[in-house]
Amino acid sequence: MADGAVIEARKVTTRLGGQVIHDGLDLAVRDRELLAVAGSSGSGKTVLLRALTLLQPIAKGEIRLLGQPTAGLRRAEARGLRRRMGVMFQRGALFTGMSVLENVMFPLREHARLPNRLARDVAMLKIRLVGLGADAAMLRPNELSGGMTKRAALARALALDPDLLFLDEPTSGLDPVGSADFDDLIRRLQGLLNLTVVVVTHDVDSLWAIADRVAFLGDGRVLALGTMDELASSEEPTVRRYFGGQRMQRRQLDGQEQ
Repeated sequence: MADGAVIEARKVTTRLGGQVIHDGLDLAVRDRELLAVAGSSGSGKTVLLRALTLLQPIAKGEIRLLGQPTAGLRRAEARGLRRRMGVMFQRGALFTGMSVLENVMFPLREHARLPNRLARDVAMLKIRLVGLGADAAMLRPNELSGGMTKRAALARALALDPDLLFLDEPTSGLDPVGSADFDDLIRRLQGLLNLTVVVVTHDVDSLWAIADRVAFLGDGRVLALGTMDELASSEEPTVRRYFGGQRMQRRQLDGQEQ
């Protein structure tokens, strides 16, 4: 395993419907870092996240999580690994027939088999941790604002005290203020809970705000890997096109002024 890596993909190939999405992709995520995955539409960001979380099989290569190879896992072994991962899906993916509290309690009942009262207490703790109150805990998904939905989904992802947290487009659909608030929440919780975080995002402001490093996907592989300052000055044509707009130029100027 690469030095300090808790997630490692080696020569990974993935396919969807016969189409190759990744071809020999290599990536290592360090312990307790926040790694962002960026890239143009169709570059396979979400497919990579699903492969890393054992939700999608890979065609070739190897994925290691927390030092453990994931190929050929027995059911109990896979279940044990999944307990150490929290996943926040796009648009939240909350169960519509359950309240926020019931949504957060679900993984506690499914994986930890906690008594109902203890599961409720732990779930309420997670709900408060993401900035929601007791009133919000009783609401159903269709009664939540976009920001509240994101926070409820994050609370559910944190329910089992994971070592690894995966977030798929966590700020999509939020206004700039809501996005900035959610970025701050992610960063605060990462430090508080000592999490290793992998976040898929197309939000350039979020990349600057939260990422220790960014893996930029293209042509079926990681085209560039580094800090945002490093990617902003990359000579890779695809990376330059992606980050070459006025927004990126403003961010670089802001950084120079500070």
